[in-house]
Amino acid sequence: MDVFSHALWTNLLYYPKYKDNLKSRLWAVFFGVLPDLVSFTPSTLFLIFSRSKFPLTIEAMQTVSVLRYAVYSYNFTHSLVIFFGVFLVVLVVRNGRVYWPMLGWLFHIVLDIFTHKAEFFATPIFFPISNIQYLHEFSWAEPHFLLVNWGVLICMYILLMYDARQRRAFKRLTFLNAI
Repeated sequence: MDVFSHALWTNLLYYPKYKDNLKSRLWAVFFGVLPDLVSFTPSTLFLIFSRSKFPLTIEAMQTVSVLRYAVYSYNFTHSLVIFFGVFLVVLVVRNGRVYWPMLGWLFHIVLDIFTHKAEFFATPIFFPISNIQYLHEFSWAEPHFLLVNWGVLICMYILLMYDARQRRAFKRLTFLNAI
């Protein structure tokens, strides 16, 4: 899935829990886009500054080291094994307290499992233990998926804005009744 959709879906997922806590919601969004930022920021910057075209196959990406980094790091940033290992370390460091925004990373992986085709960045679910991947012929980049994805996101954010407006109106009404 594209990085903007990851950010918006993560924000929607965390909105009920952190409706009034923007900082925690932004941290969740950060973790929700982190896997792609780590893997693709260097290669994207390289392609922009070198004015190159993005190679459309994994094999073509193996020709330039910064692009090889994207392929290699993707295995680490999109693995449930790596996520749960880091999650457990954070849990121990925080004395057993869960850092909920970090689950944005897990949400990212789950979304990518079902929205990446086998031949282009299939999600390595159990890397480095296993090469098992959920293989299908469905991609987030297909026009019909993009249309549905962005249509649903737009509808959800319209509802979110309506909810926020209703809550503000209720707070004003409550304040006025108290006077």
